[in-house]
Amino acid sequence: MDTEKLSIEKAMALFMKSPSVERSFCLGRIRFDFYDNNAVGFALDEKVVTKFFSEASVMDGRRISTRTARRIGFEEDGLCLAVTYEENDLRLIQQLRVTPDSPYFLAQASVKDLLEEETRSNYIAPLDFAYPDARCDPLFLSLDQKMLLVPYDNDMWVRYESAPLRPGRTSYDVTAIYDEHTNQGLVIGALDYFDWKNAIRCSQQDARCYTAFSGIADAGTHDIVPHGDLAGPQVSSSRFVCGWYQDIREGLEAFGALSMEGKPSFHWKHPVPFGWNSYSAGCMTLEQWETAGDFIHNELPNFCSTDRVTFINLDGNFLLDPGKMRRIVDKLHARGQKAGNYMAPLMALEGMEMLMPLRGSNGASYQDIIMKDENGCLYPKIDSGKPVDITHPIAEANARGWLRELVALGFDYIKIDFLAHGSVEGKRYDPTVRTGRQALKRFYDILAEELEPAKVGRDIFVDLSIAPLFPGGFGHGRRSCCDAFGHHEDVRYVLNALNFGWWQSGTLYCFNDPDHTVLHRSKVDGRGVTDFLSAKSRYNASLISGTVMLLSDDFGPYGEAAELEAARQRAAAIANNPRLNEIAQFGKPFVPAWLKSDTCSVYFLHHAGRHFAAFFNFEPGKRELSISAGQLRMPEKGRIEILPEGTGLDYEHEIKLTLEGFDSAIMEIFEV
Repeated sequence: MDTEKLSIEKAMALFMKSPSVERSFCLGRIRFDFYDNNAVGFALDEKVVTKFFSEASVMDGRRISTRTARRIGFEEDGLCLAVTYEENDLRLIQQLRVTPDSPYFLAQASVKDLLEEETRSNYIAPLDFAYPDARCDPLFLSLDQKMLLVPYDNDMWVRYESAPLRPGRTSYDVTAIYDEHTNQGLVIGALDYFDWKNAIRCSQQDARCYTAFSGIADAGTHDIVPHGDLAGPQVSSSRFVCGWYQDIREGLEAFGALSMEGKPSFHWKHPVPFGWNSYSAGCMTLEQWETAGDFIHNELPNFCSTDRVTFINLDGNFLLDPGKMRRIVDKLHARGQKAGNYMAPLMALEGMEMLMPLRGSNGASYQDIIMKDENGCLYPKIDSGKPVDITHPIAEANARGWLRELVALGFDYIKIDFLAHGSVEGKRYDPTVRTGRQALKRFYDILAEELEPAKVGRDIFVDLSIAPLFPGGFGHGRRSCCDAFGHHEDVRYVLNALNFGWWQSGTLYCFNDPDHTVLHRSKVDGRGVTDFLSAKSRYNASLISGTVMLLSDDFGPYGEAAELEAARQRAAAIANNPRLNEIAQFGKPFVPAWLKSDTCSVYFLHHAGRHFAAFFNFEPGKRELSISAGQLRMPEKGRIEILPEGTGLDYEHEIKLTLEGFDSAIMEIFEV
């Protein structure tokens, strides 16, 4: 009995024993503490934030985790630190890098197979965060901490979430773990995305533990097979940034800029695009396209970019007469407008495979270029069609031919749809392309080459539609959400993408694209005519998004005269005010006033010495919204002018506004 009691006491003592620090390295503002259980402590300005391990696996199933591996040694080189571990005939190198005066560090892990000349891996986690304890920031012990869930792409009406931790909960490429009341927290994100799909996932053992890793392939990425493996003498994960911020909004903005350092990027040296898109208008004829151009030009003189240009864009069009398209393009160009078109080269649209031409195919069909799974079977349908293997010579020839065709027809704007299809995992024609991200990069390189301004003789605006958030930089704009129409729930949906993704505009892409703005009635969504205040709010949501301003109502010439006139009057009433349109012309996203689980109803912008705010009422009844001036970083005492009328209201310390159901207001704020 005494022996049994002694054993239990020893076991409890071992369980309760706190790990002790064996060695510390101070690099800039950051200190790394190495514990006797191989945990690494991250301290900022002498305050311990959190602790982490690293892990990896190779394709035969062997794994290495620094939780159980033998630590071999350290190598310090200035602001860089490399730590080596061995287990199961695998070697893992934990690489930590610090930037002077920054609140973040970079982490990367490399794995080497000691039994084989070539290492093959499809899973490496440089940051496997430890079970929280009292030495770390209290946030990580809290049951109220929130995790920002960033979608992999914008397909199928997915949206951002700020949610409590839960086993298996996943954010793609970047996340924040934070206190929604103070915005204080940790920002974690991958800086490399040409080879790997990356994620941050809550542990199945304890949701308060999460792992930042390279090698995600799941339903959120539309994958049905595991992530492809990378091979070489050793294989490295993406670099992940991990930083502690008093306000994670600053951390996300910093991450957006950092993620684009040293990478190729499409730059747009012209003003914010204004114009019209045919999709929601249900316009499938060239006459409707031409009529929309006439209406925008003649009846909405103030709905335009600062150089007074508008883009008139065809969307989802197929099998239209090229000669007639060219005539309309020339007409638009002659009066200073520009023309846009559409393509979806990485997806075989279901039901259209036999009708759609494959440029340069010599009689091949889409069946020849559809992606295959790991067993060589054709991929099933994703959303509206099947993924195309861009590494197949026929698929590449089709993509290049399609781009050249649009260039030759004189188009100035190209919307490229269903790009996420091209990044699924599976077997490809070119075996050197081992992962979905490598395949997507292959297409983006084709895109950059074919649309290089010096080659085509002009700048063509590239707007990515259903597209992974990363890699950034391969389009001037990216749709920040899926299809959005004109009703009050569409307002919340568009603002959800601004609420949690404002930081992408001006960093990952020149502009966030809040999708076409429907003011009267969408012929696609089936919900009928929208009410005036919801339409006004839908327009305001686009104005503050960063932004691309494309209307999408049917202005004729076919259809009921009363319906067409109502659409025209609605556009004239809402979209033709120069004071409001100036907000969009800034090309700057408004910042959310808070980052809570619900979509924020208040946003602000400070631009060129001027101050703006936007208020939205998401409820059907009249509601007063109020917020402290300090929360908006506004003067404590001032005057607000409601745009466009300029109605003035004085305030002190707190800005209040009463709005009708589903109404909104954009205001300029002046210090007095």
